[in-house]
Amino acid sequence: MPMYGHRARIGYTSPPAATEVFPYEFYKVVPDGVTLVLHTLPLVERNSEEVDRSYEASLRAAHVMARAKVDILCFGGLPINVSRGFANVDDLIAATEKEVGIPVTTSFSAQREAFRVLGGRKAGVVHPYDDSHDERHLEYIREFGLEAAGCTRHYAKFVELGLVPEERAVQLGRDLKRKYPDIDTIYYSCPHYAMIGAIDTLERELGVTVIQPLQSIVWQTLRRCGIDDRIEGYGRLLREF
Repeated sequence: MPMYGHRARIGYTSPPAATEVFPYEFYKVVPDGVTLVLHTLPLVERNSEEVDRSYEASLRAAHVMARAKVDILCFGGLPINVSRGFANVDDLIAATEKEVGIPVTTSFSAQREAFRVLGGRKAGVVHPYDDSHDERHLEYIREFGLEAAGCTRHYAKFVELGLVPEERAVQLGRDLKRKYPDIDTIYYSCPHYAMIGAIDTLERELGVTVIQPLQSIVWQTLRRCGIDDRIEGYGRLLREF
């Protein structure tokens, strides 16, 4: 019997110290023979000090992932990825690949590539927090090359994201489309609450493209590992590209 990850072993630095949803949804999406090698980061309150410590912890984790011989490593947490500036992300990847000797990507890079291949003109955001986080999420949309419309929000605490039900994500997507009817893309900015199973429903019902970090990370890392399976049930990205 082959090892569990005989097709690909994907390393991921997961921001929540108490990570729950990401691995659960990862294994819903990936084909048999693909495994997740997980390293959690010290994010509990999600403040600037924790983000800074998590950036450094991610760099240390890359050495462990290399020793574990993963096929590719994804640095998780877009805010962590870009905490030294958007322009620094590609340098971070190149420097880490040179230092540890394995392929590397980031959550930001995977999402940027997903936005590129899917196209789109104008996007709205569903995010987990309160309205004080709206502007940074709209900045992400602009960085991905689309016009930013606005946000709907969960008003959840970071450490409690696992308590958010999938139905809440669906309702906030509907609310967003009702508030901004001209958007063609909905961006769910966080992969640590339940929503991966709602992507197809939202795309069909609302006539939009849905982009979400876990979906983007799985898509990019599979393709970079030479796995070209077309995966049904989780949106256009995994089905068509």
